[in-house]
Amino acid sequence: MKKILILFFAGLFLVPGFAQNGKKDMVYLKTGGIIKGQLIINDGEKVKINSAGNDWVFKAEEVDSVIKHVKAMREPKQLQNYFFDTSLGVLVGNSGNNQSAPFSFTSSLNYRVFDKLYVGAGLGAEFFDESYMPVFGQIQYKFREARFTPFFNLQAGYEVALEDGNRQHYSDIYYSSSAIYYPYPNASEKLNAEGGFMINPTVGFQRFTSDNFGWFFSFGYRHHQLNYSGDKGYKLETNFSRLSLKIGFIFN
Repeated sequence: MKKILILFFAGLFLVPGFAQNGKKDMVYLKTGGIIKGQLIINDGEKVKINSAGNDWVFKAEEVDSVIKHVKAMREPKQLQNYFFDTSLGVLVGNSGNNQSAPFSFTSSLNYRVFDKLYVGAGLGAEFFDESYMPVFGQIQYKFREARFTPFFNLQAGYEVALEDGNRQHYSDIYYSSSAIYYPYPNASEKLNAEGGFMINPTVGFQRFTSDNFGWFFSFGYRHHQLNYSGDKGYKLETNFSRLSLKIGFIFN
């Protein structure tokens, strides 16, 4: 249940991305009617338009005017100075965790600071032996301003533990051929999860399908620490190095 709530909370960042206004072609009839849809034919003899899945055909003399929506292609200098992205992926390649390919979800808001360089901040949800919320800063460099472009991205921040640690440790037991020496073994002790530092450089490519929406794929190197503490000053630090594979969406 806790993991579902984490994903729901993180998913709230998606809301701004879906507010987009659609544009349609318009056919104005001499009878006063208006047909909205996608214009198919307008050759001076007839006008054909698809509206809500139905094709409408009119003779030229029945039509008062036609307005064709032309989608403006933004020049690089007209691109937005900010973008919002969200990604889903896995962290592959380390056997030191019970999860061989932990799931990762992140979202960030980014702002252009110079030419093709953007900085931003974000958070997400990741599921190792425990659930964590990565809180990070981000730097992204786009190699060109176009609808299809490669990019370099660097995330650095902290994994905030969202639940108690699932790791355990045991008191030392000393054996001989005839006896067991003190200290006697204690019951296994659960450790407290304290999170840790993370860094994730990646490379990838972006593809915009419209002025306000695009998708991307990235892969890179992920290093992070997970720290734990127990009774009597017990400390445990684990380091993970993984391959990060992510696919995501971009909203302007």
